[in-house]
Amino acid sequence: MRRLAFVLAFAVAAVGCNESTLIRPGISAVFFQAPPTEVDILLVVDDSCSMLDEQAKLGEGFDRFVEFFDIADVDYHIGVITTDTDAYVRSGKLVGSGSDRIIDRNTDDADDVFRENVNVGTAGWPYEKGLDAAAEAFSEDLLEGHNEGFLRDDALLSIIFVSDEEDISQYGVNSYVNFFRGLKDEFDREAFNASALIGIDPDTLEPANCGPTTNPNAAASYRYHDIAVQTGGVVGSICDDDFADVVNEMGLAASRLLAAFDLERRPKPESLEMRLFIPGDPAAEGEGLLVPPEGTDDGEFPWEYIEDADADLYRIEFTDLTSLPPVDSQIVLHYELF
Repeated sequence: MRRLAFVLAFAVAAVGCNESTLIRPGISAVFFQAPPTEVDILLVVDDSCSMLDEQAKLGEGFDRFVEFFDIADVDYHIGVITTDTDAYVRSGKLVGSGSDRIIDRNTDDADDVFRENVNVGTAGWPYEKGLDAAAEAFSEDLLEGHNEGFLRDDALLSIIFVSDEEDISQYGVNSYVNFFRGLKDEFDREAFNASALIGIDPDTLEPANCGPTTNPNAAASYRYHDIAVQTGGVVGSICDDDFADVVNEMGLAASRLLAAFDLERRPKPESLEMRLFIPGDPAAEGEGLLVPPEGTDDGEFPWEYIEDADADLYRIEFTDLTSLPPVDSQIVLHYELF
């Protein structure tokens, strides 16, 4: 999992009796690109009458969604349920027949199966209860019956909510966060995360304006937004013309590959230095492979520094998701304090 160590080094060398030379203070933040071996992903797809186009766009994104699972060689399970908790044949039950209920690396024509499963139709109950439906999917009766084999003991869990309406499930969002974390190691914050493709502009947090050509009836779901933010997931707008980018980001979040690195202290931006240590790579031995920041001419791993001092946010973020630090690499960030 993601382990982070900070080393604060201050060195003073004596020169003569009463003189000293202060070597600049520096901090080294150490990260490890060590994704899990198994991840279970549950998509909760709104099956109400206004979701036809959104299901179709979602269904075209399988290759982008599993891209980072392939990069990290993650053993994945992908299942789909609906937001309909009224119909017994649907409430919390994985969509599909036989082995196609659970998509994994061995599924034949997986992209076709994914497309068929996420196109859940539009005849569902108009009172969307996605959080209740997800909780029902992990009930003892379903895990030992219809959904048997989906949830694995050692796999991390990701849930992705796709809806153009607000969730009206019966409990507060924190209750569901605790329930889903309780299915795994509740003390491991990375054991569960959620993402949401909903009627919210992720930049402004205002209701998304879909306009008349896409889904004019889309409504914001602040409950799905809340569970995604609380668990470190991704929030995307269901009003987007194309879901490819946000589906790709959701796959990254589910894979747990590191693309951003938060610093505990405010750095001097000009002092930031990134080095990679990659097992078996001669170029990354010794002092490691220097990774230049965005805008430089050399280096294959561009990154940028993001700062929001008011929010105590100091972050290094990769701008090219296809060029992340390799699996099993060690990332060392050194910087001077601001």
